Amino acid sequence: MSQRTRYTFKAETAEQIPFILKKMEAVAAKGVESGALEMEVRRPSKSRDQEARYHAMIEDIRQQCFRGYSREAFKAALVNQFALEMERQGEPLRNPGEQAWDWVNQVRVYVRPSTKDFRKKEASDFIEFLYATGSEYDVQWSEKALAIYDEMMEARAA
Repeated sequence: MSQRTRYTFKAETAEQIPFILKKMEAVAAKGVESGALEMEVRRPSKSRDQEARYHAMIEDIRQQCFRGYSREAFKAALVNQFALEMERQGEPLRNPGEQAWDWVNQVRVYVRPSTKDFRKKEASDFIEFLYATGSEYDVQWSEKALAIYDEMMEARAA
């Protein structure tokens, strides 16, 4: 077994955990012969589908309501609003933005949370936030954004 071999086991229900632990045990038993092992348990990160969803929605809102903003600036404003909303709800983002002091220019610099660091649930909540935001501004969703949102809602219901 090479040092860079990566195994991914996903559990979506508590009933799946014993089976997954058994599979992990078998992999670990083989791998430990080659040296120390490192195992990690984490929540799944966002998917490329979720990324496509929120980018389509961001563009619909920007095109219809905030054309004066660049894509990047508008996305930054929305991500900041979302981060603050999650904080108000008592569920701050795992990787929130931060402020740094620019000692040369004597000003605060804000680094927004990055969507690349979103967990799957955070990305899903961001899509919900974008839908609500677009609804406030009477955004007419593009076919792409509507199809994406419908897919997400169906997946949540399943």
